[in-house]
Amino acid sequence: MSEMKSLEEALTATYDNLERLSPRDVSAFWAVVPKFLGGRGPRTSNQQLQQQMFHQFDKISTKSIKDIDQYDPRDMSTLAISLAKIIDKVSKRKSATKGSPHQILQDVLIGNESKNKQHIFREIASSSVPILHEFNARELSNLIYSFGLAQEVVLVNDGSTLFDVFAQAAIPNLHKSNGQDLSNMLWAYANVKASNSQLFEHAGDSIVAMDNLNEFWPQALSNILWAYATLNEQHIQLFEKVGDAIVTMNSLDEFQPQALSNIIWAYATLDEQHPKLFKKVADHIVGLNNLSHFDSQALSNIIWAYTTLDEPHPNLFKKVAKHIVALDSLDRYDPQALSNLVWAYATLDEQNPMLFKKVADHIVRLDNLNSFNGQDCSNIVWAYATARESNPQLFKTLAEEAIKRQHEFIPQEIVNFLWAYASNGQIEEHLFSSFVPSVKANLDEYTAQGLSNVAWAYSVANVDAPSVFNNEFINACSKKENHFIPEALAQLHQWQLWQDEIKSDISLPLSLKKRCYEAFISQEFSPSKLQGNVVSSLLSMGLQPQEEVLMKSGYRIDAVVEVNGKQIAVEVDGPSHFVGKSRERTGSTILKHRQVAALDGMLVVSIPYWEWNKLKKDSKKKELYLRHSLGLK
Repeated sequence: MSEMKSLEEALTATYDNLERLSPRDVSAFWAVVPKFLGGRGPRTSNQQLQQQMFHQFDKISTKSIKDIDQYDPRDMSTLAISLAKIIDKVSKRKSATKGSPHQILQDVLIGNESKNKQHIFREIASSSVPILHEFNARELSNLIYSFGLAQEVVLVNDGSTLFDVFAQAAIPNLHKSNGQDLSNMLWAYANVKASNSQLFEHAGDSIVAMDNLNEFWPQALSNILWAYATLNEQHIQLFEKVGDAIVTMNSLDEFQPQALSNIIWAYATLDEQHPKLFKKVADHIVGLNNLSHFDSQALSNIIWAYTTLDEPHPNLFKKVAKHIVALDSLDRYDPQALSNLVWAYATLDEQNPMLFKKVADHIVRLDNLNSFNGQDCSNIVWAYATARESNPQLFKTLAEEAIKRQHEFIPQEIVNFLWAYASNGQIEEHLFSSFVPSVKANLDEYTAQGLSNVAWAYSVANVDAPSVFNNEFINACSKKENHFIPEALAQLHQWQLWQDEIKSDISLPLSLKKRCYEAFISQEFSPSKLQGNVVSSLLSMGLQPQEEVLMKSGYRIDAVVEVNGKQIAVEVDGPSHFVGKSRERTGSTILKHRQVAALDGMLVVSIPYWEWNKLKKDSKKKELYLRHSLGLK
C-alpha cells in the first residue's frame, strides 16, 4: 500500500480486492489516505466518478467497521488513529470543494451532525474494551489518541466514559511508554477535557523517573505540559524536570513557536515558577531575526504568561511590541489577545506608547465590537488607565459599547471598567449614569476593594447616584469594614468628602469614618525636587510659603501662600498627575483640586511640570510665571 502513487490508485486497488483483504491490509489502506489529503487534493466534476468514489469509500468503511471484531490490537489501533486523522483533516476544510476527496470523506465518515463519526467510534470502542489488556503501550496510546483527535467521548455501561476505562488499562503500562506515547495519550485527554487525576499523577511520576528526557521531541514536551495545564492537573516534580531539561539544551531552535508558547502558558496557568526556563525562552525569542512565525495567539499567551508569573524581561517585551507595531494590521488578533497584550504591558509597567496607540487605533476602526466581551473591555481600559495612556476616542468607543451590553459584565468587570475611566480622567457622564442600575444590582457581590473603587470612581466623575449611595451602600461597607486596606479606606474618605460636596445626608458609621480619615492623612508623601524648586522661587519673591499643609479635608497641599489677604493652594503637578502625551489630568488630580476648592474654600493654582521645566534656570521668567499664576501684578 505504501507504493501507491495516488489516492485513486489506493482506493481502487482496495475496493477491487476488498473481500480478499485481511484486517491488516484494510487498516493499511486507511493509514495511507491522510498523506494524500494534503493541499486541495484531486477533484472531479464528473458526477458519475464522484458517485463511484463515494460508493468505494462507503463500502470500505462499512466493511472495516463490520469486521472490527476480527481486528487484533495492532490493526484496530491503526484503523482508529487513521480514521481520526482523516476526520480531523477533512473537518478542518470548512468549505471542501464539491467532488474532492475531502468533501466525499466528509459525507462518508462524518455525515450529518457527525452521526457517521459517532457510529464508527462507538463500534471501535465496543470492540476494543474487552481486549484492552492485549494492547501494548504504543497500541493503547494510539487508540486513546484517536478518540481524542476525533473528539469522541463514548459513555460506557456504568455511566463512566471510555477515557476512564482507557486510564485503568494504561496506568500499569506507563513505564513501558516512550515520550511520544505519553504525549499523545495525555494530549488526547486534554483535547476532550476528560480529567483523570490518577492517570496524570502516574504519568507524571513515570516521566520524572526517567534518567533523561532526550527521547522526547520538543512538541511532545509541549503537549504534555499543555495537557496538565488545560486540565488543571498539578505535578510539581514533572514541571521541574521538564523545565530543567529545556534549560540545559544548547538551543531551542527545534521548538516551534506554538510549542514555546504552550510551554510558557502551561507554567503560568498552573503557577509553576521556573525563572531559568523563562529566561532561556525569552532570550531565545529575543535572539530571533523576526517573529513572523509566531501567530497572534502565541505572542499574546507568551506575554500574558511572563506577566502572570511576574517574570519581567524588558527585551522580550520590546521585541514583541516592535513586531506588533510594525504589522500592517491587527486583524488576526482577537479581542482576548488584544486585551491580554495591553493588560500585560500595563501590569509589568512596560512602557510602550506606540503599542498602546496601535491597539487603540485598531479597536476604534472596527465596524463593531460584537466579539468583545465584558472582560475584554474592562481589561483594556484598565490597562490604559494603569499605564496612564490617554486615548479619548478608544474610551468613548468602549463606553458606548459597554452601556449597551452592561448586563454582560460581572461585578469585578464593572468595578474595573468604571475605575479605569475615573483614574484616567475620562469623565464620561453618560457612562456613569447609565451604569447606576448595574452598580446597584451588584452591591452585595463587590469585595471591599470593589466597593471603595466604585465609590471613588463616582466621586471623581461627580455623577450623583442616590439609588446606589444610600443606606444599602453603607450597610455593604459596614459588613466588610475589617477587609478594607489603607488605600481603600482613603478612597472611602474621598467618597465621604464627595457626599459633603453634594450636601448628601449619607455618612459612614463614625468608627469607619474615623479609620478612613486616618488612613487618608497617613499616606506617605515626599516633596519632589520640582516642588522644592517652585518653593524656592516663591521664597525669592518675598512670599512665605507653608509646605505640606494639612487641610481640614485631609488633603495635603504642596505649598500655601497668602496673596492679597487670601490663602492660595499651590499644587506642583509632576508627570504622575497627568495621562500620556495629551497631559490630561488624572482622576486623582481632578478630585483633589475640586474638593480642596469646594470644601476647604481655597483657590487651587496648578503648576504643571512641563510649563515649569520650559523656564529652565531663568529666575526672572519663573517669577513672572508665578506672579501671573497667583494673580500678582
